[in-house]
Amino acid sequence: MTSRSCGTCRDRRILCDRALPTCKKCSQSNRICQGYGLRLSWPKVSNTKRAAVGRPVHDKIPPRRWSRVQLVNTSTWDLELHNHLQNAESSIESTQLILRTPKFFRSAQLDVADDCLLQYFQCTASRCLTTFGYDPTDLGRLLMRMALSDDSPTAVAILRAILALSSLHRDGLQAQAGRLKISALRALVAAPKTDITPAEAAQHVAAGMLLCSFDIHQLACTSGQWTRYLIGAKSIIKASSLSKSQGGEFSLLMDWVYYHDVLSRFSMLHWHRRTSDMESLSDDAWAEFSPTPSSYRTTLTLLSDVCNAISTNKFTKGFEHCATTMNMLAFRIRNIVPDTPPNASSDTMTGVKLFQSAMLIYLNRTSGALLDPADTDEQITKAFATLSRLPSCERQFPLFILGCEARTDDERCTILDLISRTEKMASSRSFFLVRKMIEAIWVQDDLSNKGIDYAAKLSAVISCCAILPSFV
Repeated sequence: MTSRSCGTCRDRRILCDRALPTCKKCSQSNRICQGYGLRLSWPKVSNTKRAAVGRPVHDKIPPRRWSRVQLVNTSTWDLELHNHLQNAESSIESTQLILRTPKFFRSAQLDVADDCLLQYFQCTASRCLTTFGYDPTDLGRLLMRMALSDDSPTAVAILRAILALSSLHRDGLQAQAGRLKISALRALVAAPKTDITPAEAAQHVAAGMLLCSFDIHQLACTSGQWTRYLIGAKSIIKASSLSKSQGGEFSLLMDWVYYHDVLSRFSMLHWHRRTSDMESLSDDAWAEFSPTPSSYRTTLTLLSDVCNAISTNKFTKGFEHCATTMNMLAFRIRNIVPDTPPNASSDTMTGVKLFQSAMLIYLNRTSGALLDPADTDEQITKAFATLSRLPSCERQFPLFILGCEARTDDERCTILDLISRTEKMASSRSFFLVRKMIEAIWVQDDLSNKGIDYAAKLSAVISCCAILPSFV
């Protein structure tokens, strides 16, 4: 459309005097005259006869533009504060929440190779951490946070131990893994061990357990130091307030140590190569530790009770007087109620069931068949049906106990195939000793016509290991 007025007057909808070179009305109002040339414009928005209309022009302040998108995150701290505020009886003064300043990790602490190992641990190697009732990657994330929280010697020890385990998992036992392990040990030795905070004590424990995991990952007759790291972790727990903690951010760490401690008790029952470490390893660091009830913690507690009961009687012939104790233990084991999701994963539920079967079978065999034999046979049948369906079995204790019960070729193939499948998993560790011990038990069963005493057989085979085997 053609405009006979200047552009400014037309927009203001006033009569233009068309003076040259600029409109007088524009000059008087201090406006810029847009001239008298031809000007094309879109039909008004209110024009219903046009398919295409113009957008309204607003002479307002243009909308503000931000340089980048910024997010306000909601954390567990906010949720805890919200719960306190929702409770009418609580007040801000009564809350124990602390708003902590974040500590940033400086990437200059690592070279390119170490950075790759750290990422490998986060994505893959953390799955080989041996724990029970938790996702190993959750434990891995906790260890990462503890390693990158500060520059203290204990944090450095955790970081170097993470890199050592990651290198071992990725490339096997080689020079780099050895150097990183030694570096972690030096940092741990340099760290103070007295007058430390609970957080520093937890870092000590985490570094020791990572070194323990390093030795357990490829357990061989030349790497028996895992017991010393476990002893060190237990001594720190015993000397600090960590032993009194219930729940909290370090509960996962405490359960990690507890799992290794309970399984080490089973190993010591049948390993007769006593060393100076055995007395320290058997010390009870959990007298004041009262974990939150759950099926996997109950399972480990019952396994500890089974080991204590068997150890007290020392596999003697006069087990009859303990029949009441054994039957009570068996009753408690049968009545473990597995947690249901979302409190537990399917792997944890299966693990609890396998532990139940293994403990009942072990208790019956070592007590001289004081329990119902029919119940034991039923447990074996159900256990092998479960094992045949599993893609893997990372729990070495139930695999060992149930594997020793394999009598037919089909049952033995089930065990061997399951071990082979498990070793191919990224979360797997060495099953060499467990497999060799199971095979040795089978050979002794085949060579014996009248049968060999169960406890003596297990002790003889396990004691053939030059180092204390781990069944985690």
